[in-house]
Amino acid sequence: MPMRNALSLDDLNLFYFIAEERGISGASRRFGISKAKLSRALTRLEERAGTPLFDRVTGGLRLTAAGQLLEPIARRLTQTSSDAEEALRSVTGEPSGTLRIAASALSGQLLIGPVVADMHSRYPRVAVSVTVSALGPDPLSEDLDVVLRLGRPLEPYLIARKIVASSLALYASKAVADDLKGTQSDDRINAQRIVIGVPGVPSDWILHDAHGTAHQFVGAPKSIVGDPSVALGIITSGQGVSFLPDIFAQPLERSGALVRVRPDLIGPDVEIFACFPPKRASVPAVRVFIDMLAEFAGKRAASDR
Repeated sequence: MPMRNALSLDDLNLFYFIAEERGISGASRRFGISKAKLSRALTRLEERAGTPLFDRVTGGLRLTAAGQLLEPIARRLTQTSSDAEEALRSVTGEPSGTLRIAASALSGQLLIGPVVADMHSRYPRVAVSVTVSALGPDPLSEDLDVVLRLGRPLEPYLIARKIVASSLALYASKAVADDLKGTQSDDRINAQRIVIGVPGVPSDWILHDAHGTAHQFVGAPKSIVGDPSVALGIITSGQGVSFLPDIFAQPLERSGALVRVRPDLIGPDVEIFACFPPKRASVPAVRVFIDMLAEFAGKRAASDR
C-alpha cells in the first residue's frame, strides 16, 4: 500500500496565518503573502482532511471542529520553525539572514536608512526588511527583530536599549514663526498645535523658561497625526506648530525649512529605544545593527548641539 505524502509544513504555517487573522485577505495583508498562495495551501489541507477547516461567515472565516483541532498544532509548528531559523541565525559568527525592523517613517528616513545603507556595504549577507509604523508594534507578535520606539517599552518581556535622547521643542515654518512673535504668543501657539498622536510624544506640551516658569500648550489641537512625518509635512507647508525632537527637526532648521518657535522655552527630553525579544539579542545581525544605530544616532545628536 503506497504511503501518503507527508503534510507540508509550509501549508500548515499558512493555515496558521489564516487562522490568526480569521481570513485570507487579512493574512495576506499582515504577512505579505499572496491570497492565491494562501488559498492553494488551504485547499490542499482541506482536501487532505476531507472536510472544511473553516466556515465562511460574515466578516471572515471561523474554524470548524477539524480546524480547531489542527490550529494549536500548526501554531506550535510555526513557532518551532521560527525558533529553528533564529537558532541558525545566532550560531553564525558573521551577520547574515533577514533583519526585520519596524520604525516610524521619520525614524526610518533619518536614522534607519543611513545605518541600513552602511550595513549593506559592510555586511552584504544581511537582507533588511523595514516596516513603517509609528505605533511601535510588539516585535514578538509581529515576528520582528527590532522595533524603534519613542519612550521605554512597557512590556516586561522585551529588552530595550536606549539609542539616543533628544529634547522636544516647538517648530514651525518661517512665515508662521514670524507671525507668532509677540507678547501673546503662548495663546496663539495653543491655537496652532499639530499634535503627534503616538506613544512617547506628549499631547499636552509643557515647556519651561529660564526662570523655571512652566508654559503649557493644551486643549483641542488644530490637527492630530499618527506619524511625525505627517506633522513635518503640515508645518513645512506653512500651517501650524508641532512639538518635535531636535534630532529630527534641527537638520530642517539648518536648511531653512523650519524655525524653532519660542527658543527661550526648554522642552522635556524624549528617548528613542530599540526594543527586541530576548532571543534576538544573540543574533549577530541584530547586535551589529543596534550598535551601528546607537553610534550613528549619538554622532547625529552631538552634531546638533
